Amino acid sequence: MAKFNVLLFEPVHPCGQNHLLENDCEIIWAKGFEPDQIIASVKDADGILARARGIIDGSVMDRAPRLKVIGRHGIGVDNIDVDAATERGIYAVNTPSAPVEAVAEYVAMAFIALPRKIAQADAATRSGDWAFRDRVHAPELLGKTLGIVGFGRIGRRLAEICSLGFGMTVIYADEFPAPKKEEIRLNARRVSFDALLPAADYISLNVPLLDSTHHLINAETLACMQPHAILANCSRGPVVDEQALATALKNNRIGGAIIDVFEREPAACDNPLFELDNVLLSPHYSGHSDESIQKMAMVASDIVRVLNGQKPEFPVNGPF
Repeated sequence: MAKFNVLLFEPVHPCGQNHLLENDCEIIWAKGFEPDQIIASVKDADGILARARGIIDGSVMDRAPRLKVIGRHGIGVDNIDVDAATERGIYAVNTPSAPVEAVAEYVAMAFIALPRKIAQADAATRSGDWAFRDRVHAPELLGKTLGIVGFGRIGRRLAEICSLGFGMTVIYADEFPAPKKEEIRLNARRVSFDALLPAADYISLNVPLLDSTHHLINAETLACMQPHAILANCSRGPVVDEQALATALKNNRIGGAIIDVFEREPAACDNPLFELDNVLLSPHYSGHSDESIQKMAMVASDIVRVLNGQKPEFPVNGPF
C-alpha cells in the first residue's frame, strides 16, 4: 500500500510521475479544474502537483487534512494561495529555473518571426506567391533597444541572447537592481518603468502576477510606447489588459504583440486578439521544450522530500 497520495490535475512528463511512483506514492487524479471538482478530489491528498490550471486556495486546503506540500510545475505560483498554505504549515514548491531557457529562446525567436511574418512567408511560398519577398521587409534586431520588465532569471537570459547575440541595447526595469558585474556583462542599464516604455523598440514582460502587476500594460502605458514597438508577454495573462491591447493594435498605436498567456485560459475563440494580423499567439507554451518539461515535472522531487520529512530544494514559503 502506497505511503502517500499525490493529486495531479493533468499529466506531466513521465519522469516526474515515475519519480512519484518509485517513491511509494500513489497518483490520484482531480475530477476537473473547477473549484467544486478540486474540492471533491483532495480529501486523501498528502501532496498536490499542479500546472497552470486549477486554483488551490484555503478552501481547497481545508478539505485536505493530510496535505503537506503543493508543487508547482513551473515558476509562477499565482494559482496557489501561498499565504493560506503558510498559515496552515503547507509547503509550496516550484521549479524556478526549469523554463528559463525555453522562454528566453521563444521571445528572441518571436521578435524576429512576428515582424518578418515568418508564418505568412511559409504560406505564401506553398501557394506560389513568390512576390511576397518584395512586399514584406522588416527591421533587423541589431542596434535596436530591448526593454525588459522584470530582470530575473528569464529576463537576464533574454538580455544575454539579445545583447551578446544580436547586438541590441538592453534597458531593464526592476524593483531590485542586478549586480553591477551582471549589468556590465550584459551591457544592460536599469531605468524606471516609465522611462523604459518610450525608449524601447521591443518590450518583454517577465514579471509575476501580483496586485502591482495586474494590468501593468493598459491603455495609458500602451500610449507611452513607440508606434513601432513590439510587446511580448510570456509571463502571466492578466499583466496585460487584453481589450486595451487589442484596441492599440487595431489602431496601429504599437507595431505588434507576442502573446503566449491570456487573461482567461484556455483563451476563448472570440478573443479580440484572434482577429488581428499584427500579433503572434501561442497557447501558454513558450516555456515548453523537450528539456524544460522534464525539469518542471521534477518538482516531484521536492514533493517527495517534503512528504518524507525533508527540506525542499526550491521552497516558495517556509521553513516549517
